[in-house]
Amino acid sequence: MKRMRFLVATLVFWFLSLAILGGLGQPVVITDLTYALLFTIALLIILVPGLCKIPLWALLVVPILAHLALAGWVMSSVWAASPTVVVTEICALVSTIILARSVSMGVSEFESAVTHVTLGKTGKLPEPLLREQDEIYREVRRARNHQRPLALMAIRVDDKSIETALDRMVQEAQQAMMKQYVLSGVFKTLSGELEDYNIIARHNDHFLVLMPEATQDKLPHLIQWLRRTVSRQVGVTLQIGAASLPEDALTYESLVEKAVQEMSVEPVILVESQDVAANP
Repeated sequence: MKRMRFLVATLVFWFLSLAILGGLGQPVVITDLTYALLFTIALLIILVPGLCKIPLWALLVVPILAHLALAGWVMSSVWAASPTVVVTEICALVSTIILARSVSMGVSEFESAVTHVTLGKTGKLPEPLLREQDEIYREVRRARNHQRPLALMAIRVDDKSIETALDRMVQEAQQAMMKQYVLSGVFKTLSGELEDYNIIARHNDHFLVLMPEATQDKLPHLIQWLRRTVSRQVGVTLQIGAASLPEDALTYESLVEKAVQEMSVEPVILVESQDVAANP
């Protein structure tokens, strides 16, 4: 955290210094176009974490060439009158890119550390959908070809049920950490309560649960049972949508689309005297 504070403070001080230098006028001048370019590049590097994975030389060369081409066309007269402006602006561009990249990498390291600590205490999340997609495809084809029932649920945690308690300054970081913590807890509960032959995959901000041999008439009770179980063990509310084969769809894509659409529909509460088994 101390390193992050230092990097952010250095970047702020750097931009303040550029503003002061611009106000001094000659012999050091940085044009308005360069100021705008510096701010834009710094914001892009900080807001788009993937840019940090680009080698530093490429991250430097592309903006410098773009700046030379654009500024040479727009401000050729300014550069001709004061050649030192070229060197000053390029140095400012290089320094800004390096500082912004350091800040962005520091933020990424902090996020990774938080995720590592959180998941280390609560468990892991399921594999991404791309890794489980082939197996889900096979199950859908098997059920369709052999005329067997099958259901797919899309499950998402209701963000309103995740309470945050940190200041506004760290609210987004805490919310991401809390959501990761809750998602891992939900996955642990689903894995423990559902049958081993069910397939659980993570897709964007929700889970997909494929349940071979699950018929449409059993889904409402199963959904209610999952909501109560997760609410009791994790303390959050689930939004669950489901689609059945062949009643609702015949392909994997249409099953997912239908389940995700149903996930946003208000749940119908069923009153039961006792919990229904995971796969009745």
